[in-house]
Amino acid sequence: MHIQHSLTKSFGIATLALSVFIAPISQGQPESKEESEDAPMTSWPVEKQPRMQGKYLQVQEDGHEERRIRITSGSYRFVFEDDGRWILDSSTTPRYSIMMNDRLSGDLTFGIAQFRKGEFLASLSDEDWDPYVKSIKKESIPKKIVYQHYTAQGRSSPYIMKNWTRKIEYEYPLSNDKIGKTREIFSFIEGDLFVFIFSGIKEEIDANREYHNLLLTRMNIYTDS
Repeated sequence: MHIQHSLTKSFGIATLALSVFIAPISQGQPESKEESEDAPMTSWPVEKQPRMQGKYLQVQEDGHEERRIRITSGSYRFVFEDDGRWILDSSTTPRYSIMMNDRLSGDLTFGIAQFRKGEFLASLSDEDWDPYVKSIKKESIPKKIVYQHYTAQGRSSPYIMKNWTRKIEYEYPLSNDKIGKTREIFSFIEGDLFVFIFSGIKEEIDANREYHNLLLTRMNIYTDS
């Protein structure tokens, strides 16, 4: 068993937020099957994501019993600190492999998506990243990109082990006249691309930024190899 540790240690709005992620049908001549298969994936795949499994744990830490949430996908096991705030959602969505709802705010969700080689972005370089950013701007519901950062260009939390991450945040209108906001944190782990996604009402996403960063920074990742 090979163990990797971290550097330190989106219910209400979920349906609304997920609806903004459907990309418009592209215009122009259809690609041939061969061209489609060879073309790099630069927009979020429409195929349903593979399901991850979540479980609550009780662990002993320095003589005290503490709660954890373990997320499992194949050989990957993600262990998050749990203060009783996150509720594992048994429903499935095309966008996420697993989703949790914030007990303190039914309007805020945390999702994880996993992509194997060839299923989405091949890397976090500008060559692969910039077309994805353009695809967000072209979606049917307008999105305003308000923040981007790549750790290859300088350190910025959250830190996911020693891996480079690339982050994007965008805002969009919701049907209740509020503004929604999504934060996506991309990172390659043992060759697979993982995206950690926080979605909710803009004010709550902004207010919980540090908490969400710590949740990812303090998670432990275990892989079998």
